[in-house]
Amino acid sequence: MKTNLIDLLNGNGFTEKIVKNEIVQSCSGLILQREWSKETEVAWYGKREETFSVRAFINRNSGICHVAFFKDGRETKSRWYDTIGKRTYNAIAETVKKAGFEM
Repeated sequence: MKTNLIDLLNGNGFTEKIVKNEIVQSCSGLILQREWSKETEVAWYGKREETFSVRAFINRNSGICHVAFFKDGRETKSRWYDTIGKRTYNAIAETVKKAGFEM
């Protein structure tokens, strides 16, 4: 059973963003991200593309992570989690589901 957040996110299409920052490297951190998009019909406007993305910074030394959620390029939610396990993954999956997308 997978309980590591990094394995769970990689298994659901998240990719690692290469960051050459001293602070990120000193804490053995990494950034995982994924983007979804769908075409929606808007009254009096027509079709438009809606995007939703998740960016997670995971600090492997201390076991905490920061997750930011973006809808159409604007940050809608930002949260620190004190675990990098299944509980944090479930919170991310639920937020993605509430936004109308699937993991």
